[in-house]
Amino acid sequence: MSDQLERDAAGALIVGFTGTTAPDDLRRAVAAGLGAVILFTRNVTDAEQVAALTTALRAERPDLLIAIDHEGGEFSHLAPANPWPLSSPRSLGELDDTDLTRASARDAAATLAALGIDVMLAPSVDVNSNPANPIISTRSFGTTAGVVSRHGVAFVQGVHDAGIAACPKHFPGHGDVAVDSHLALPRVDRSVEQVTAVELAPFKATIEAGADLVMSAHIIFSAYDDQPATLSHRILQGLLRDELGFTGVITTDALEMQAITATRSIEDAAVASIRAGADLAMIAIGEADPRALTAHLVDAVSNGTLDAGRLAEAAGRVRELAGKLASRPRLPGLDGAPVREVAARTVTGQELPALGGAPYVVDLTQGLHPAWNPYFSGLPEVFAKVAPDSAGVVLRGQDAEALNQAQAAAIGRPLVVSVQDAVRTPWMRQALQELIESHEGDVFVLCSGIPEDRALVPASVPTAVTYGRNLVVLQAVAQLLTRVP
Repeated sequence: MSDQLERDAAGALIVGFTGTTAPDDLRRAVAAGLGAVILFTRNVTDAEQVAALTTALRAERPDLLIAIDHEGGEFSHLAPANPWPLSSPRSLGELDDTDLTRASARDAAATLAALGIDVMLAPSVDVNSNPANPIISTRSFGTTAGVVSRHGVAFVQGVHDAGIAACPKHFPGHGDVAVDSHLALPRVDRSVEQVTAVELAPFKATIEAGADLVMSAHIIFSAYDDQPATLSHRILQGLLRDELGFTGVITTDALEMQAITATRSIEDAAVASIRAGADLAMIAIGEADPRALTAHLVDAVSNGTLDAGRLAEAAGRVRELAGKLASRPRLPGLDGAPVREVAARTVTGQELPALGGAPYVVDLTQGLHPAWNPYFSGLPEVFAKVAPDSAGVVLRGQDAEALNQAQAAAIGRPLVVSVQDAVRTPWMRQALQELIESHEGDVFVLCSGIPEDRALVPASVPTAVTYGRNLVVLQAVAQLLTRVP
């Protein structure tokens, strides 16, 4: 077994870990050639701690790539260390100002750069063409390929302005599914022509804009292969590289997701993904063992299930990207101006009634999920900061008793009901209807997820949309709603 083979095997891995300091085994793996590390909420307490963590990791090897999901809205794992949270992609797409999108991405990426993070696992360039999609929601810039393409390009440009790497995802596209790949294997049965016109268009545009990485999706596209894209040579090599001309790093989505591990081990998935054409096999769980994963890849070369040349090619692309990033110039950001502008422009033109300083707020929102990180407890917390006499409750699932208690607590107060993607959530639609019909007094509905929820609100009930749950935007809404009539 050669030292180079082991370094190549390690170099084709991106792993997660537990804790807010670098464990000894992770340090050893970095020194031995580990390709990349991915950070999650579990690794973040504040900016000083994150900077110390990344410094400690790079002390083991300067060309380590350090990545984080940072898409905007609730889809970011950096919240405790981020003074100006990135606007949701859907809100940027709705405003449709590509200069603002570019500035927003630069501001966010500059935050990452200042903390020692050099790979931004964003933007999501999935076209959210199916409102029933259980996982993309406001992570997408919109419902058409044109909107997603132009804002995806602007986002990549903004990330590059800050000097770090951008990663469009989830290739070939996660927008037209009704299954969450964290839980099961989605399937898209659209023709090659349909996929080319919709799903592939934003990837083609962002690749031409210089995307550094592309993340694969755990989805079967039956027009191309009967394997999920992450494990498909036809899709990763034939479609992404040969047809779209992508020459950068292909990273998988997290291989521990059930779309992959329902039928194979994480270790075998890592081998299969690299064999298919991926350069980084992602194992994002805190229990990831880089030493054992490296050994498994080496064994795969030994037993003939993985070609040593393919492994060397993968690790080489990762090292090449790290080298490019070391010399990329950086522009400043960090002043928060873009998200403040998004907030101001989102509330402008919407009618927000003056409800006074003591509304009762019922926040009907999605359950907790590995893909997103709510960086505040809910809408009642947001309202309480601007109106201390307000009150409310957060409901993340069907709970008849809690709903009855909320109805009782709201008596005599103006009622604010917030819904997040109610069009795909039956219990939420029912709760919204009950709250509107039962309350005697002022009722206002805030659509804090995809704007398609507006169609669920009776015409007689005032409503507004925020296109995502960005704290700065929600604070602006709360300030207007709680003003004195």
